[in-house]
Amino acid sequence: MKPILITFGLRPDLDALACAIAYAELLNAQGKAAVVATTGEAHEEAKYVFDRFGIKYPELLENADGYDEIILVDKSDMMGIEDKVSPEKVIEVIDHRKVHQAEKFPNAKVQIELVGAAATLIAEKFIKDDLVISKDAAILLYAAIISNTLNFKGTLTTARDVNAAAWLNRTAGLPDNFWKEMFLAKSDLSGGKLAERVRGDLVWFEAAGKKVGIAQIEMIGARKLVEERGDEIARELALVKTEMALDHIFQNVIDLEGCNNFFVADDEDAKKLLQNVLKISFHGVIAERPDLIMRKQIIPLVKLALEQKD
Repeated sequence: MKPILITFGLRPDLDALACAIAYAELLNAQGKAAVVATTGEAHEEAKYVFDRFGIKYPELLENADGYDEIILVDKSDMMGIEDKVSPEKVIEVIDHRKVHQAEKFPNAKVQIELVGAAATLIAEKFIKDDLVISKDAAILLYAAIISNTLNFKGTLTTARDVNAAAWLNRTAGLPDNFWKEMFLAKSDLSGGKLAERVRGDLVWFEAAGKKVGIAQIEMIGARKLVEERGDEIARELALVKTEMALDHIFQNVIDLEGCNNFFVADDEDAKKLLQNVLKISFHGVIAERPDLIMRKQIIPLVKLALEQKD
């Protein structure tokens, strides 16, 4: 029998990669052959964790023609994988986003639960079935939960995330300050790295006939970045807006140490939209918001605002 393919979205983050590798391990332990393939280059944070612990990175997926069954993890839409995956072949979807398109997969068992990290859902499968997890898989899932919950400070963090992370770290054995080590690794945005990150971690969606792009950076030292290079970010966003024919675009910069958000936008319509949705005020191209809010939380708010306006 052909193995089940486990994959995710274009340019995967740590959560997607961790889920795929750990879930393949779980299915193989249950006697179901499963393999992982990536659809693109990983985010910097994921690269750091894979390199730091010498974990093998999945092979690149050209297309899924050779597979009859596909599982999507940390992914519940076809954006970015339209030319690689047939939705009819998808037999399972595991995600944690409020906004999704699970209905596009007619043959899939769907698990979408609003926890902080999809990695939590995979960890809970190991716990439920009382399966031993490898150290590599435990490290990846633990790091993904730390990343997606912003070290448990993000407002989407649940008790399930905390409990899953504690269980995983009994095997992973990572120190208490690992979160800072990991976050510092993705906070170097010197020179051209900034423009690369703006473009590399940008997603877009449609609502009420409008195309909206949101770039996101999670880092230590966000205030210094936006104060010194906010105009540079705004210029890069303007270029991307034109290239992608977007109606709105903005940057969300999350300060992992100061526990607040900075938003950058040069587009006046985008500023008005964010001021209405997030109750923030722009000074030039920059606005600041207390507490931590992630893109996955902002998207449903923006969609609702645009649909109500329409």
